Amino acid sequence: MIKVVIVGVCGKMGSALVPLILEQNDMELIGGVESFGHPQVGAPIGNGKIFADLESIINKCDVCVEFTNPDASLFHTEIIAKAGKKYVLGTTGFSGDQINEIKRLGEKIPIVYSPNFSIGINALFKLTDGAAKLLGDNFGIEILEIHHTQKKDAPSGTAKRLVEVIEKVTGKKQIVHGREGFTKGKTQDEIGVFSMRSGDVVGEHYVIFGQPGERLELVHKASSRLAFAQGVIKAIRFIKDKPPGFYGMEQVLDEKI
Repeated sequence: MIKVVIVGVCGKMGSALVPLILEQNDMELIGGVESFGHPQVGAPIGNGKIFADLESIINKCDVCVEFTNPDASLFHTEIIAKAGKKYVLGTTGFSGDQINEIKRLGEKIPIVYSPNFSIGINALFKLTDGAAKLLGDNFGIEILEIHHTQKKDAPSGTAKRLVEVIEKVTGKKQIVHGREGFTKGKTQDEIGVFSMRSGDVVGEHYVIFGQPGERLELVHKASSRLAFAQGVIKAIRFIKDKPPGFYGMEQVLDEKI
């Protein structure tokens, strides 16, 4: 039985994960963590309760799952590494230095990090890689992401990952975040990245390749956080027997997509 604790258990992703973990025959939800002063601290959850600090429960779990904010996640990564536990991390909005620090801690414990655990979105990463290899020299490339109005980081972590895929394949390095006023027109080295926030949109990502006379669009739309939660379940099973290292969803899915 894999003993799991969720940090950010009352958030959007934490709330979606709780019932799914409770359905698994090989997992036990032994508790959750929320911030000090949260009204649900002390409330029962799974086979445990909600704590105000990770250190109160870390030694009882096998795998810690977290969806919070960058500063909190970096602090918790230190605690998890010290305890020698396994870590599934889905927080977005990290700086480059913060990611490097998490990678460093991945030398001590196994960490699965992904800005998006959806199986479909990871297929989009693969499709974007392939399309960029075929079209990137001749087609302009734009990325559009749409999320709910409460999302704090922009562009989304998934959009940033799509940019990384395109940069690696094409060498394009000029990132333009939105356009306003009179411009000189789109350059060949430019990747446009646009963020929209509307209503309760779970997540939509568009990668658009265009040249005069034609346009190719790759689109992924998430209608429920269940899409992400199912990927997290796969990540928990993947990491339970893994040695220290910094893993991504491409390893979790064994590149079958």
